[in-house]
Amino acid sequence: MGKLRFIIMLCLSATLFSGHIYPAGVADSVDVLMQLAGNIHQFNKHFPQEKVFLHFDNTAYFQGEVIWFKAFVTHASTLQRAPSKVLYVDLLSPEGIVIEQQKLKVVAGQCDGAFPLIDASTSQSRSLCGMIAYPSGYYEIRAYTQNMLDFSPEAFFSRVFPVLSKPAKDGDYASGVIVEPVEELLELEPIRGEENLGNRDIIVDFYPEGGSLIRGLPGNVAFKATDNSGVGLEGVLTLSDGTIKAETVHDGMGSFVTVPSQTAETVIFTDVDGNRRRFRLPSAEKSGYSMILSADDNASIGAKIYRTIDRTEDELGLSVICRGELVHFSKVRGADSVSLDIETTDWPVGVCRITLYNKSGEILSSRSLFNSNSLFAPPSITVDTDSLTRRPFGYSVLGFNLVDRDGNPIRDRFCLSVRDAADYGNGSSDNLMVNLLLSSDLKGYIRNPDFYMEKDDSLHRRALDLLTLVQGWERYEWKVMTGQTDFRERYRVEEQLNVNGMILSHAKRAPVADVDVLATVTPYDDKTSFESFKYTTDSTGYFGFNLSDFYNSARLSLRLVTHKRNGKVKYETGTRIQLDRVHVPEPRKIEAAEKNLKKMIPVFSDFNSDADERSSSNDTLPLVIEVDEGILLDEVDITAKRQFVDYDTYRTWDVARETELQLDKGEYTTDLYGYLLELGYHFSYPVIYYVHFKDRVPYASETPLTLDMMNIKSVLVYDKPMYRSHIITLTPLLNEQANRQLDLNYFLEAQTDISRYYLVDVLLKEPHLQPTKKDMRNLSERATSVQGFSMPVAFYSPSYPDGPVTGDVDYRRTLYWNPNVITDEEGYARVEFYNNSYSRNFKLTGAGITASGTPYVLDTGF
Repeated sequence: MGKLRFIIMLCLSATLFSGHIYPAGVADSVDVLMQLAGNIHQFNKHFPQEKVFLHFDNTAYFQGEVIWFKAFVTHASTLQRAPSKVLYVDLLSPEGIVIEQQKLKVVAGQCDGAFPLIDASTSQSRSLCGMIAYPSGYYEIRAYTQNMLDFSPEAFFSRVFPVLSKPAKDGDYASGVIVEPVEELLELEPIRGEENLGNRDIIVDFYPEGGSLIRGLPGNVAFKATDNSGVGLEGVLTLSDGTIKAETVHDGMGSFVTVPSQTAETVIFTDVDGNRRRFRLPSAEKSGYSMILSADDNASIGAKIYRTIDRTEDELGLSVICRGELVHFSKVRGADSVSLDIETTDWPVGVCRITLYNKSGEILSSRSLFNSNSLFAPPSITVDTDSLTRRPFGYSVLGFNLVDRDGNPIRDRFCLSVRDAADYGNGSSDNLMVNLLLSSDLKGYIRNPDFYMEKDDSLHRRALDLLTLVQGWERYEWKVMTGQTDFRERYRVEEQLNVNGMILSHAKRAPVADVDVLATVTPYDDKTSFESFKYTTDSTGYFGFNLSDFYNSARLSLRLVTHKRNGKVKYETGTRIQLDRVHVPEPRKIEAAEKNLKKMIPVFSDFNSDADERSSSNDTLPLVIEVDEGILLDEVDITAKRQFVDYDTYRTWDVARETELQLDKGEYTTDLYGYLLELGYHFSYPVIYYVHFKDRVPYASETPLTLDMMNIKSVLVYDKPMYRSHIITLTPLLNEQANRQLDLNYFLEAQTDISRYYLVDVLLKEPHLQPTKKDMRNLSERATSVQGFSMPVAFYSPSYPDGPVTGDVDYRRTLYWNPNVITDEEGYARVEFYNNSYSRNFKLTGAGITASGTPYVLDTGF
C-alpha cells in the first residue's frame, strides 16, 4: 500500500522545471518558455484531477420526500473513468451544517444513492420528536473524491435545492413555500455604485480581458449587470461622455473596448425600464500587456497583443490548456503590437485557458475561453412513447434507442427519471454534458447553463464568450502546474476503503518511527468479516491499511507496540494516534441567484389528448379520490447520525461524533463546560442540567460541567429560557419518571433563585462504552468506528395491475427512477411504470457517458 505522500514539484526535477529563474547566459541555452509549458503536461500526468457530476430525479423537493441521484466520476481532462473508487456525498442544512454524509462505492466510474429528507439525528432528539421531516429551506448537496481535496473547493460538485414546505393539503404542491430566517437578509451583498439614478437596485461588475486594463492600450472590458438577488438585467452601458455604448447580449452580460487613461472613467448603466446607475471603471495599470481575443468560427481564434513602451521582452510564451491538459504552445516575438491566428481544430471541446507569459514565469495576460469543436457529436437517445398513458394509475411502457453520431447502436447504461412536468426548482438546467464541458470549469453559479450549448450560432457563441470572461476561474493554477509554486499532495486516490494516520510523540508532536500499529476492523452487522493489520511506521510516522469492502460501519481498534533492544515488546503509552479521516470541506455561501424559484410551468407536447385535461392547477388533478389518505412508500429506517438540528425549540449536538473528530487529531477532549463554550453558548439565565440515567455518571463527585465529552452521547440545548412548569409540561424529558414531577434528584445541578431557566439535556453513553480516566489520558490506544460504504436503497414504485381501488390516491411526483438503464446490443432498453393519480404531462431526464468519455443527455417532455 502506498503512503500518504507530501510531494512538491521539486520532486519531479528529472522531468519538470523546478521554478527557479535562470540567470543571464543560462537562459539562452535553455528554452525556458517551452520548459514551462512542458511542465503543465507533466504535472497533469503525475497529479491528474477528477470531476464529479450528480444527476437528480427532480429539481426541487418537498418535506419528507427522497432525493435520488446518480453520480459520474471522471478524469477532469479525458472525461474517462476516474481511478477513485470512493465518492463522498454530503447533504448540508440551510445553516451550512453537514447533516448526512454518504460514502459510495464507485464501479466503472459510476454510483448512485439517495437522501431521505427525514431527520434521523441523535436518539436523544428522536425520543422527543420521532422521525420527522427536515424543515423547509435551501439545502446543498456536494460531492467529491478524496483526490479532489488536494485542489480548490470550487472544483467540488455542488447543487442547491429548495425543500418546500409540506403541502397544506395532500397533493396541493402549488401551496408549498420556502421558510427562511429573517437574518438571512443581512447576508446580501452590498449594493455597489456611486449614485443610484433610479428606483431599482442595479449592480454592475467589470472584468477586463486578460486580467487588467493598461493605460494607453486598447482593452476589452466585459461587464455583468444584475439586481441585488443576482438576476441578470438587460440594458445599455455608456461612458459618461457618451463615446461608447454597449448593449447587453444575454443575462445582463456585454462588453466594450476602451483605451483607458490615467483617470478612471465613469459609465452609466440604464436598464430596460429606464432605471440608471453610475459606476467607475477599474483603475488602469501603468505598465503591462493587453490581449484581445476574437473567434468568428470553430476553427481558429485571433489574438491581438499590445504592450507599453517600457516592456522590452524579446520573446514570450503562449500556452493553452483545456481541462488541465496542454493543447497549444507557441512563441510570440516581442513587439509593440502583434496579431496571431491560432488554429483550434485539434483542441478538445470545453473551457480552455490561454496564458501569455515571459521567461521569468510572470503571467502577462490570461483569460478563459470556450472551444466549440465541430467534430464533437455525442450519442443520442430517442424515446418511443406509443405505450405512454395519461390515465390515472395507468400502466406505461417506454422504449429507448441509444445510437452514436452515425446511427450505430450503443450498448451502455444511463440513468433515467420520469416525473410530473410541474417544476418548482430554482432555474438550474445543468446537465451532465453541460457540466463536464462547461460549468465545472467556471466559477460560481450559472443561471440556465444549457442555453450556452443549445445552439452554435453567433448569438450563443457571443454569450458563451462573455460567460467565460465574467466567470473565468483558475481551476488549474498555472503557476502550480508550471512548477513555480510548490504543490503538496495531501490526499491520495482512494482505490478502496482504507484507514490512514500518523503516530506522534506526546510532547513535541513529532513523527515517531519504528512503531508497530496493530489494528482490527469488525463490521457491526457482520462480525465474521473480522480483519487484522500490522504496519510499522517509518520516519514520517505514517501508517495505513486497505480494507475489504463492507457496508455501514465497523469497530476499529488500534494499539501501538514498540520493540526493545532485548527483543521484548512494549505496549506504547508515550505517543498519540492521529487518524486522518477525509476532511469535510467548509460550507460555502449560497448565492442569491441560486434561490430564485421558478413559477410552476407545465410542459405540454403535441400528444393528442383532451386539452381540457391539461390543467396547470393541482386542484383538479386527483380523479379517483374519496379519502384523504395517500399511498405511502415503504418506511426507511435511517440510522445515520447528524451533528445539528434546529426546529426553533432546541438544538441537538452529536457529542459522540464530535469527540471522535477531536480524538482523530490526537488531542484530549474537553468537558461539557468547555464544549458548550466552543459552541458559543453564553447563557443569560441560570441553567438546569438534566442528565438521563443518573446511575451512568462515572463518579459520584462529578457535576454536569465536569463530565468529559468521551462519556457523553449527545446534548440537547433548548433555545429559549422556560419556566419550571414548562420543563415538566412542555417537554417529554421526564417520561422516565412515573409521576412526571420535577424531582431535583434527577438534576445534577439546578439554580432555583430565578423563575426562568435554560434547559440542557445530557444523554450519557452506556456504561460499557464509557472510558476510564486512565483510558482518557492514554492516546496510544483507540477504539472507534470507521465508516464503510453506504447501503444502497432501491427506488419504490407501486403497481396497479388490476387498476386502482376506489379511494386510492397517489401523489408521487417522481414516477420512475432507475440509475442504471442498460441498453442491449441493438441499443434498445425498455422501462415500465404506473402513473400516479393526477399527472397528465411528464418530464423525462437522463444522462450517461461512454467508456471513451463522451457524455450524452436526455431532456424532453410529453
